[in-house]
Amino acid sequence: MSLAGRIRIYLIVVAVLPPLIVMAVIYFHSARQAELVGRQQAYDSLQKYLVYIDALKGDIENRTDSLRVSGEFENALRLIKTGRADRARLDPRPYGLNFMEILDSNYTVLATYHRPGLLAQKINNIPQNNDTALSLPLETMEYDIQGGHPALTYIIPVDKKLFLYTGRYIDDRLREQLAELMDADITLSAGSLSGAAPSGMEPGTLYHNKDLYQAVLAGGEDREFYLMATFDVTGDRPLFVSLIKLTGLVAFFSVLIAVALGFYITGRAKREIDNLVAATSRVASGDFNTPVMAYEEGEFAQLADSFTEMTVRLKALKRELATVEKIAAWETIGRKIAHEIKNPLTPISISVDDLRRSYYEKLPDFGKILEETTATIKSEVTRLTQLLNEFVSFARMKAPTITDIPAASFLDGIRNLYKHEILNGRLDITDRTSLKKFRFDPEAVKQVLINLIKNGFEVSDDSTVTVAFSNTDNILIITVEDTGPGFSAAKLSDSFEPFASTKVDGSGLGLVICHRLVHDLGGTMELYNRKQGGAGVKITLPL
Repeated sequence: MSLAGRIRIYLIVVAVLPPLIVMAVIYFHSARQAELVGRQQAYDSLQKYLVYIDALKGDIENRTDSLRVSGEFENALRLIKTGRADRARLDPRPYGLNFMEILDSNYTVLATYHRPGLLAQKINNIPQNNDTALSLPLETMEYDIQGGHPALTYIIPVDKKLFLYTGRYIDDRLREQLAELMDADITLSAGSLSGAAPSGMEPGTLYHNKDLYQAVLAGGEDREFYLMATFDVTGDRPLFVSLIKLTGLVAFFSVLIAVALGFYITGRAKREIDNLVAATSRVASGDFNTPVMAYEEGEFAQLADSFTEMTVRLKALKRELATVEKIAAWETIGRKIAHEIKNPLTPISISVDDLRRSYYEKLPDFGKILEETTATIKSEVTRLTQLLNEFVSFARMKAPTITDIPAASFLDGIRNLYKHEILNGRLDITDRTSLKKFRFDPEAVKQVLINLIKNGFEVSDDSTVTVAFSNTDNILIITVEDTGPGFSAAKLSDSFEPFASTKVDGSGLGLVICHRLVHDLGGTMELYNRKQGGAGVKITLPL
């Protein structure tokens, strides 16, 4: 990944991470606070119910006491005691009660209003032999011709043998009042109680279930009804939800700002870096003349100035090195040439001395000596001429002319030069490329191939030479291999040392000239020995 990409990612992370941490802290803290607030609200609502229901029970007690001391009740009581209970017509509704019965000591109904079916029936909802319970309102299930009704009931003694039993129904009106008072969902279940309330819930106790709080307000399994309150506390979190939304909004805009800032900063930095990279590429290709200019003042401007100063110094150093290298090269070549010229001069000098001595001594075989010495002198002069011609060719080598040439035409030209050797099996030229054109200096490559093929033929009388063309990507690969003894270790070590030849009459400039031609074409040349025996030369040229 590029530097600009990494900087952008870092800026986004820096922008996103703090808001995410704040959001996480707010979320978990708000969840905890919401739970505590919700529980407190549910608990407060439950306390409101307890206060309300105590007041309601007290109201039932007061109304029952008012009924007991009324003249109507005294009249009904006398009728019962005189055996005329069927004539008692006491109506509890003016006292705010839903029903009323007069019971004997066994809680058998002697007189009733609104529920005639209970006459002579025993009330089983009242605890037996528990005077303390009689002073408290009871939660019971009462029945009339319309069915069962959950109720709050109250029983008080009239005398030692009679009791007054009254109550008020827990109906929808009361349920709605409780729902408004407690800000809760109030449900009233009677009859079949399957699933009416979770098992193990005690009346008046608050229970937490997911996001809900529940409590049994009244009733129970033994009373055949449940009055349940459910508190939904999810609606009590607007502040926390708002904080989370606000933090998320801030994080979103922070990311946008960070991205925009990252693109702006990295865009400017990338432009400066690309400028330096382009300058580096120019320097690498040998261009030391183009100065580097920064787009803006600052560190990059200083770096550009330093880079420009470096290229100026490199240019000067390159000139100095080129001069030093030329001097050293020509000194080496001068010594080599002197050595190579000195070698043939020695036999020439000896031959001249022999010829001169034979002439003055009037030797009888002077004619034979003359022929031998002049032949030696001519051979050595020819060798000197060849050496000087090759050196002049190396020194005056012209710049290559790169052009496109049809591959088949170039290869056919090489094959035509060696028709006889190809027919005799001494030479094989193979094209493994799929190229229709070669792009190089055809005369330079032709000269290189002729020289290498000639070297391959001269290593022995029966040696064979293989020339193969192949390519990979934008590189042309030419290999020239022979079946001779291969290169010596010294030759592989100093591959292109001038005037180093293993031939008797070799100048040592053949491979050097080939290497120079290939180098001028922008290619490389490598010497190696084949595993199966023989020498090989690998040439790579850019296409």
